[in-house]
Amino acid sequence: MSPSVVPTRDDLVARLRVRFADVPVENVRRCVDDLWCCCTHLGVRPEERAIERLAASRLTGVVRGGRPPYPDGRAGSMPPGSRATAERPAGARTPIGM
Repeated sequence: MSPSVVPTRDDLVARLRVRFADVPVENVRRCVDDLWCCCTHLGVRPEERAIERLAASRLTGVVRGGRPPYPDGRAGSMPPGSRATAERPAGARTPIGM
């Protein structure tokens, strides 16, 4: 990687961090790096504006995908298929494979 690319990525990550303050900085950096590598792998010159738009789209999905808490402050339900342990009603059976 040429030294001139690093500041561009860092600037891009810094701009996205301002827009997506709720997303950890490492996740933003990983998203930008992943898109940069995908473009390079496909033989497409990674342009900063295109990478920023794609990363913003992905990060918007991350932010919107979070489950908001209930109005009384309880945590949201777990997504379908999660293996988190939860209280089961009396007499409920554990599915096979858990």
